[in-house]
Amino acid sequence: MAKRSYDDITWLEDPKDIIILANRSDKNYILELPTGMYRLDAGRRMRTLRSILNIGQIRELISDGQLALEE
Repeated sequence: MAKRSYDDITWLEDPKDIIILANRSDKNYILELPTGMYRLDAGRRMRTLRSILNIGQIRELISDGQLALEE
């Protein structure tokens, strides 16, 4: 990642790290994230960082076809 030189901004996401996680099931899920619990309702999407894919619960739901990535 290239070095950024912004004076008053403490954090900027890299657009390549942003993904959309979509709940393609008919169930509501409570995701246990390092920042706390997050409810992802059926048919809803969340904009998040790619690093969420390192969480076991997320990987399992994606492999089961319950959640899908939209980039």
